[in-house]
Amino acid sequence: MGNGDGTVHFRDGLAIAQVILFAFPFFSALHFRWTRRICWFTIGGFSIIRCVGAGCMLGTINRNVKSLWAGVFVCESLGVLLLIFTLLEMLEKINKSVPTVHKRVFWIPQLLTWIDIGISIGGFVTVSKKESDQLLPTTFSRAGIAILFVIFLYTAGVWLKFWLKRHQYGQEEYWLAMCTGVCVPFLLIRALYSVIFIITADMTWNAVKGNSAAYLVMTMLPEVAFVGICCYTLWNTAPGSVSEQQGKNLR
Repeated sequence: MGNGDGTVHFRDGLAIAQVILFAFPFFSALHFRWTRRICWFTIGGFSIIRCVGAGCMLGTINRNVKSLWAGVFVCESLGVLLLIFTLLEMLEKINKSVPTVHKRVFWIPQLLTWIDIGISIGGFVTVSKKESDQLLPTTFSRAGIAILFVIFLYTAGVWLKFWLKRHQYGQEEYWLAMCTGVCVPFLLIRALYSVIFIITADMTWNAVKGNSAAYLVMTMLPEVAFVGICCYTLWNTAPGSVSEQQGKNLR
C-alpha cells in the first residue's frame, strides 16, 4: 500500500485491478437501469464505492495524507450490505412472480439495516475522536458487524426457503434462485473476513492496512466473483422484467 514515496506496492496493484474490474459492473448497472432490470442500484452503488476506495488507495502512493486513508476506510466499511440486498432483491422478484413467503419477510433486513446505519454513524464519530489506533475494532464496529452477519444468515435462510420451492418456478425465477445460492458462499467468505478482524483485532485482517494476500483471497476475489455472477445472470433476464407483469396478474 502507498506511503507517499511514489512506490507501487502489491496492495496498490490490487487497487488498479479493482478500478478495472468494477468498471464493467458499473456500466452494466447503467444498462440494467435503462432496461428496467433489477439490482441496478445495488450493483452500481457497490461498484462506485469500490472504485472510489481503490482511487483513494492509489492516491496514497504519492500523498500519504489522512483524508485519503479516511476515504479508503469509509469505502472498505461500506458495500457488503449492498451485496446482501442484491440477493434479497432477486428473491423478492421471484416472490412477486411465484408467492413463496409473506412480503413482511423482506422488511426485517431493512429494519436491521437502519439499526446498523445508526450504529455505524456512532462508530464513525467515535473513531474520528481517537488520536491513535483508529483502525482497531470498537464496540460500535463489533455491534455493526454482528448485525451484518445476522442479516447475512437471515438472507441465507430465506434463500433456502425459496430453493426448496424451486420446482414451482419458471426458467427466469429458477436462474435467479440459482444465482443467489451460488453467491451465498462468496458472501460468507467476505463476511468472515470482517468477523475475523472484529474478533481478533489482528491487523492482518484489516481491509485498509492489513495483509494484502488475505485481502485478495477473502475480499477482492469473492466480491468480483459475486458481482460477476450477478451481472451475468441479470444480463440474461428479460428487459423490463416479464416476471413483474406476471406478479401484477397474481395480485
